[in-house]
Amino acid sequence: MACIARRPRCGALDEPIALEPITDIGAALGIIAAIIAGLAAVGGAIGAVTVVGGVITVGGVAIVGAAGGGAISGALGGIAVIIVVGVFVADRCTQGDGLPECVAGVVNEVVESFDDAGSNLFPFAAMHDRVDLVLKSRFWDSAEDGGAPTFCTAEEIPRRSEILRCYFFDAQVCNAAKGALIGAGVGAVAGVFLAAAAAAAIGCATVIFCLLALLIALIIAAVTALVCAFAGGQIGRAATPASSPSTPGGSGGGHTLAVGDYVTLHGNLRRREHDNNANTLWWVSSASLSGHVSDSIPRPFSYCEVDDEFDQDGCAPLPPRNPDPEPEGDPEPEPPK
Repeated sequence: MACIARRPRCGALDEPIALEPITDIGAALGIIAAIIAGLAAVGGAIGAVTVVGGVITVGGVAIVGAAGGGAISGALGGIAVIIVVGVFVADRCTQGDGLPECVAGVVNEVVESFDDAGSNLFPFAAMHDRVDLVLKSRFWDSAEDGGAPTFCTAEEIPRRSEILRCYFFDAQVCNAAKGALIGAGVGAVAGVFLAAAAAAAIGCATVIFCLLALLIALIIAAVTALVCAFAGGQIGRAATPASSPSTPGGSGGGHTLAVGDYVTLHGNLRRREHDNNANTLWWVSSASLSGHVSDSIPRPFSYCEVDDEFDQDGCAPLPPRNPDPEPEGDPEPEPPK
């Protein structure tokens, strides 16, 4: 067993919130609602905002009726949903800057896209297929590059091992996200009309009723946009074949990666906020299989055995580490004896 003296640098990493889209959209709507309520409260207190004949007036000037106010509030709600969905689309469908990297190790876990209820309910938030790789110890520097925190196994030292999340691009994820964005746009337009109708039904008999109408209109439009985003995302997903993390293959197809496979992966090394600012391969550009762990390897996997059993990987040899480099410049002459 080739455990080493070096300690892996494991960060305090937590899984992302399962219903992240709800928290983002809720925060955006909360800000809009707070602004509307604040303006109504302050304006009403100082007499700047009043209701005359069911019409909101500001400084004595008629601005808009209940239906018009509901339409404006609804438009803000729809736009908030579009922006949130658009941020997810940009994140899921853009590779971004990074460094080309090669890593090797054993597959510790395979996480398929759309593997949970959250990504099915909010298809624009689904993640690409992911392989969690228990790295050989010589690749720990790659996971820690730039001072990034790292995911690790829960084993005691010295068997504790670093894990690198490696994402395989899944066209189904991107098409679902883009379909959701289109659906959100359609829903936002429909939501404006529904919001206007709801606000008109409630009416603006007083400032309080107007405020209630505007807030309900905001929620109705946002929910309408979300429902249409769900529908558009599911259409985009259904129109795209599913995929799994695998090695490329010829006419017979590639090998679908499974827990316990020894693999060498090339890809774009990039820190990602979604992954608690840890480095990831986003995305894997090539994968090669080098066998499977033997039955004698204990679970959970540790680099101690992997280093021994998977000694010949597909990455180029790394330069030797020099923990005490020589100082730059000419060496100082030795003092005379």
